[in-house]
Amino acid sequence: MEAHGIRVLEPPEGIPATNMPVLTPLLDRNTVTAGTMAVATGLLVALGVVLAVFGGHGIAVPSALLVFMTPSSLYFGYSAVAGSSSMRKLTGKPFRLVNGLDGAVVAGARVSVPLDGRWLVVRLPTPLRTQLAAQRRLWVLGPFVMLPGVVVPRRGAFRGAPVKGSVPLAFEPVSPGRMLATQRRLLSAYYFISVVMLLVMSAFAFWTSADYPKRDSVVVRYSGYFGYGCAAGALGLAVVALVLLRKLPEPRWTELAVVSGPASISFFGMVTVKGRTVLPDGREVTVTAGGSDPSLAANIAATGRLWVLGVPVAGKTAKAGVPGHAVFGPARFGR
Repeated sequence: MEAHGIRVLEPPEGIPATNMPVLTPLLDRNTVTAGTMAVATGLLVALGVVLAVFGGHGIAVPSALLVFMTPSSLYFGYSAVAGSSSMRKLTGKPFRLVNGLDGAVVAGARVSVPLDGRWLVVRLPTPLRTQLAAQRRLWVLGPFVMLPGVVVPRRGAFRGAPVKGSVPLAFEPVSPGRMLATQRRLLSAYYFISVVMLLVMSAFAFWTSADYPKRDSVVVRYSGYFGYGCAAGALGLAVVALVLLRKLPEPRWTELAVVSGPASISFFGMVTVKGRTVLPDGREVTVTAGGSDPSLAANIAATGRLWVLGVPVAGKTAKAGVPGHAVFGPARFGR
């Protein structure tokens, strides 16, 4: 089914962005979560420094804390300062709709859009670039970019020229199968990155078990268990990542009307919505959607529509999303 005419969540044109459902509380929650994680991981970095200076705990433990927690602290700190909190300060202003994207160019993952005599350069993952090439429209607020149906903003930067080596962003329609395939490939890449991280954690755990000076300590015993657990987890994620690369037949969408309350946001920024719907067989059931993608729940709460890949079944979980948009997530149906 084509995306044309599909109702999706979009910023209110000419009205402050704070009026957009879910956006403001999501930014607030992400700021608090990222700030909390930045402080927590920063304290673990400090602990690693203390252990390294005073000794008595070997080399592996302080090294692991410094190797894992330092980049984590920097990442969460940047996310809080330059991401959610920075965007939150702009929500008193309206988004600006940019249509057509005449002159837009792309170099790898970076899209350069001409805007007011400058170039707005933003890095977009493959599903969002695919959606942008097909729809030719986006919303801009300061350096932040948001695509139709996608509630999570992407931070860009204004430059005097597009990225070197860019080529025109050509129009290219997208089928449900292709959009789903790009999403699955992106998830597969994330899983493979997680595999590498788990293997590194496993190696540090085994190193800790062999290096820790106090051989009768519980650290020696449980670090070994942790190492085996990480290795097993890496193997499982690798299998899932390979499965996601399988080619699937062209899917079909099933549209459902949903009566729901407002979307709720957890401490970790997970957005879910609960409601009731009627399945194609006439059965009325409960439905809970969202979690992995905040845009899914936000779209359902704002439009009252739920799109499911395939035919939904009571008591089962289905893949849901919005046709033509980089929005996917699970929907669980009651009995």
